[in-house]
Amino acid sequence: MFKFPRFVRLAFVLVISATAVIFCTLLLFPDFFIVSRRIHVAEGGEISVRERKNEEADGFLSEPRLPSKREEFVKIAAYDAHLLANGFTNEQVRKMSLLGKWLLAPKGSSPPWSSANNRNYLILIWKYGPFLERRHIRRFTSNKFSPWDQCSVRNCTLSYDEKDLHRADAVLFHLHFTKAPSELPARSRRDQRWIFLTDESPFNTFVNSKQELSNYDGLFNWSMSYRMDSDVPVPYGRTVRLPDNAAPNDGSRHWEAAVTTSKTKLVAVMGSNCGGRNGRWSYVKALKSLLYDDLDILGRCLNGNRTACPGHFNRDCPILERYKFYLSFENSNCREYLTEKVFWNAYDKFAVPIIMGASREDCWRLLPPRSFLHVDDFASADALANYLRYLDRDDERYLQYHDWRRRYQVFNEHGYFGSASKHYCRICEALHYNSIAPKVYTRLDQFWSQQRDCTAA
Repeated sequence: MFKFPRFVRLAFVLVISATAVIFCTLLLFPDFFIVSRRIHVAEGGEISVRERKNEEADGFLSEPRLPSKREEFVKIAAYDAHLLANGFTNEQVRKMSLLGKWLLAPKGSSPPWSSANNRNYLILIWKYGPFLERRHIRRFTSNKFSPWDQCSVRNCTLSYDEKDLHRADAVLFHLHFTKAPSELPARSRRDQRWIFLTDESPFNTFVNSKQELSNYDGLFNWSMSYRMDSDVPVPYGRTVRLPDNAAPNDGSRHWEAAVTTSKTKLVAVMGSNCGGRNGRWSYVKALKSLLYDDLDILGRCLNGNRTACPGHFNRDCPILERYKFYLSFENSNCREYLTEKVFWNAYDKFAVPIIMGASREDCWRLLPPRSFLHVDDFASADALANYLRYLDRDDERYLQYHDWRRRYQVFNEHGYFGSASKHYCRICEALHYNSIAPKVYTRLDQFWSQQRDCTAA
């Protein structure tokens, strides 16, 4: 019986094996060769005109490469590890949206993979779009700024026209101005995301009415607030760490000069709302009796100086740069409630914030390390006043409260005093990055509650 030579039989077996491997790869991993092809083109590989037309028709050149499950897992794991290393608990990390995790990642971290496939999203601002434009588009000026400036995605369109309700991918409702659920339209699409927005603490969710939060149960799909566990987080400011391999912050010389040469006064506080849920102005009054002229009160509270900083929210107050400390006293002691009083009036003015509002634990997680004082760290106003005088006499110790500026950066994103507002950008990013799984807030008070999220003074 005739037999093929041994080397011929071996070659035949190798060909059959290679064919089987290729077939199984195509069957199990159909994107393998497509991805390899895209990488070749991206790295400068040449393709013919016919190939280009075919691949454009198939979408290979016009759409981004889809990530593998492993790539997605590695990126999310890196976000989670960074949060855990900065004091977040596993439960807190679990409750955060993918957008929220990325917003607190080290500077330069690549954003999550987008599921948008280059589609355009329509965002409808219900009823109060023209009014909200003053802050979020115009920044309280006569100019218009694109909401997509410095945004990681831009393929979104804003509308104030209620006729666009059926076409909108997301509809934003500002609870601060909403008078009753009857102001809300009838839902026309099940895949449409209804978002409730509140920039205030749970004590001040509704201003134009005495509505109960439970009246809105079962209506909204996403939350939007200053808290980082919101589906669309819009904190007044953010702290990001510079990459470990980065040189110290290039602005270090600037802040050192600002801190050592311009600080001629001790502490200031500015306010137009003379109320609050935490006795903040009683505390200010006690400090004033201890610090005398070393504490300047700006604004209309406690017979303050009304002319030093005109233009509440509209214009900056440069004289705050003269002070070493700023009393960042919020109107409520609620979870993660840190406003422009911390990020703009203090950090942006190279001052150390003295915080009443969010808890110490929240501040440790969300603010740069050793960058603030908290009233809960002092037994009394007298103890705080003594410590401020001590730091005023010891420049070296005071400068330690600014050391964070070498390795961290703080972003102001509230739209006040000419700063950029990121609200509409964040909605667009959430539509790209967040889970598309169905979600409804059937019990709003389980997410947003005076009793659960706030404490007495």
